[in-house]
Amino acid sequence: MKEYFKLVEWYHTVQTEGRNAGRRALFLRLPFCNLNCSWCDTEFNTFLKITKTELIDLINVEKCRFAVITGGEPTMNKQLPELIKFLKSFGFEIAVETNGNFPVPANIDWVTVSPKEDSKNFKDLGAYYIDDDAFAKASEFKYVVDDNFDLSILDKHQTGDGRFYYLSPEYNRMKESLEKIFDVMKKNSNWRLSLQTHKWMGIE
Repeated sequence: MKEYFKLVEWYHTVQTEGRNAGRRALFLRLPFCNLNCSWCDTEFNTFLKITKTELIDLINVEKCRFAVITGGEPTMNKQLPELIKFLKSFGFEIAVETNGNFPVPANIDWVTVSPKEDSKNFKDLGAYYIDDDAFAKASEFKYVVDDNFDLSILDKHQTGDGRFYYLSPEYNRMKESLEKIFDVMKKNSNWRLSLQTHKWMGIE
């Protein structure tokens, strides 16, 4: 068993999107992704090694016991189950943000599925593909609405089932994206607006 994890970033911050917005969180970004979305603002192809001792030191800095694991695409990463087990040993509640292209490991408390159009370029899955296991385990769904977003994609969801449904405007096309989102919300109020407020606040 390795005594380190490969991570792109790791730090304490505030979750600013979705149902858990406003919560203090330990943020852990795993490397690598199967997609290549044109508007992605994340560097995920390089990583550093953080030892388990170093991560324990970071954990003990605060009383926070809520962790957000993202990427890249965390569910395609072989170290995810071990990282979950490690964090659980310290009493963490764990949220994972995924594009939904892969099955979701066990022992995750909150699953955010954010499907992407670019999945059509990965093994011919089709735009906004969601694996059956990821669909079943999703706590919330979050779509980034950009110029090319096809609103008919949302018809696959039976909103009102106790899960949460969010639409997030593409940051660089805010006005146009918000117009689309508000049109959806007028017709189905189960869809909610989720904003990347960390960008306005100037925090990671």
